[in-house]
Amino acid sequence: MKFHKYILSLVLFIAVNSFAQDYVNYWEKEIKVFDSINNGNPLQDGILFTGSSSIKFWKNPAKDFKNPKILNRGFGGSQIIDLIENFEEVILKYHPKKIVIYSGDNDVQEGKSAEIVFGDFCTLYGMIKAKLPNTQVYYIAIKPSLNRWGKVLEMKKANTMINEFLNYKQNAFYVDVFSPMIGISGKPEEKWFIEDGLHMTDVGYELWTKILAPYISE
Repeated sequence: MKFHKYILSLVLFIAVNSFAQDYVNYWEKEIKVFDSINNGNPLQDGILFTGSSSIKFWKNPAKDFKNPKILNRGFGGSQIIDLIENFEEVILKYHPKKIVIYSGDNDVQEGKSAEIVFGDFCTLYGMIKAKLPNTQVYYIAIKPSLNRWGKVLEMKKANTMINEFLNYKQNAFYVDVFSPMIGISGKPEEKWFIEDGLHMTDVGYELWTKILAPYISE
């Protein structure tokens, strides 16, 4: 099976990646701000949105999905390793019923291979299931963007690996936003993005809302 071909190389990549350098937490101050939200009394058993800037800049997902129990805890230009290293503060403390993750985009941009992205995701998924076994996990595919089109093949490879992995898991879902964002030219449509060709417009978030709604509706 195609998925199993990656396991051996994955182990090697994780070993090299994990011990290459000590983790530096660039996001500590930003994450600490979360403590002041909700008067330090975080919502429990809701739907947690977390990951990088595509989540952070989602203005009001609670309004978009008409669900007051949605929390947005996206931060900066974060990578999957940042969710792993800040797991207790960003994920566990909220004890979410469902968790929506967008991460991996910055990982590939910074030079990580699809195998490393996949390995980091598997680690994060394992942590979620170990501590929150009943939580449903929704992974939003790494989006295609005009700014990072040169990395698209590695991004598609990471998406494929994560998709195949989640296909064999219960209460876990791969949410394909990649395909709907591609236009007739074979590249992403400009309307999804602001001037930087990376971050999304309101129209882009409307598309994501439409795609995600069937997955996270109560």
